[in-house]
Amino acid sequence: FLIQDNVIIGRDDRFRVYGWAAHREGLIPYGTHLLDSYYGIKVYGSGHVIAHNSIAYFHDAIGISTYGTPEKEQELKAVSIDIYNNDLHLLVDDFVEADGGVHNIRIMRNRGVNTGQSGISAQPVFGGPAYYIRNVLYNIQKGGALKIHGGVPGLTAYHNTFIAENNGGGGHPNSNYRNNLFLGSDGPTHIARFPYTTTYSIADYNGYRPNQGPDSPEGQFRWLSPRGEWEEFKSLEDFKKASGLEAHGITVDYNDFEDLQKPIQGPVGTPLGEMPGPVYHAVDLNFKLNPNGKAVDAGVIIPNVNDNFTGHAPDLGALEVGVPPVVYGARGLDPNQEFYR
Repeated sequence: FLIQDNVIIGRDDRFRVYGWAAHREGLIPYGTHLLDSYYGIKVYGSGHVIAHNSIAYFHDAIGISTYGTPEKEQELKAVSIDIYNNDLHLLVDDFVEADGGVHNIRIMRNRGVNTGQSGISAQPVFGGPAYYIRNVLYNIQKGGALKIHGGVPGLTAYHNTFIAENNGGGGHPNSNYRNNLFLGSDGPTHIARFPYTTTYSIADYNGYRPNQGPDSPEGQFRWLSPRGEWEEFKSLEDFKKASGLEAHGITVDYNDFEDLQKPIQGPVGTPLGEMPGPVYHAVDLNFKLNPNGKAVDAGVIIPNVNDNFTGHAPDLGALEVGVPPVVYGARGLDPNQEFYR
């Protein structure tokens, strides 16, 4: 299928961000009320393109159907699926789920603002590769930028701007993370986890903003060592020395953007459990980099991915300084007006 330039509005909560463990209106556990709207778009099979759609108020915005292990027949498998330039607002669970995909799953240039659980999910992708390139995600309340389970192989993440931690999921082999930004919002968790089960997995040229809240753990970088043991490190420099990863990685902060503030997380550990978080609007957010910031020219050249870089080297994150703005969502809409209200 070719699914493009649609505005798809669901019936889930429009005023709060809450996930599986949160409480609706502070009183009713999420699991006790009906799932008002499930998926905005859901596909299976091969060759689909899902592009330039504007989707709001669903459990998940876009997903690949998951029916257990893939079929034996190649023509029935979920392969060669492109999901790009979609504008996603206020989901209960995830922005995009690649779960159940097999080969050549490409998730690129999407913008997601407000979700209760995780950003992009791969639990699992069967074989890979799965490509996550130049996505912008903001206000992910509980689960982190990426949800990775089931030993996902061949996960490739380039040039994403994740205003969230990379702390979700289990061990996975043959991964490649470069030129991404991960900025925490000072919650009670670490900024990054490196659960790589192969020594040739790559994490380098990424930028991290560790959590600095009163309940944030001291060990902000968590690494699965070749001995199969988890080790934690307070600083990026200590992590580099021990792991050999992120030789060119840097720390960044919100002042490395033109004008972007960290999102506020909903309270956790209350008598009622996790509480809903606030809602942000993409038209109010500026994800452009500060031209004088540390993320500019801090990346590595990746052929066919960042050939259009404008400085001495590619910038970190999704938006290169000096390039034309990205068109998210259904074309023809006013980019300065919310599509959902």
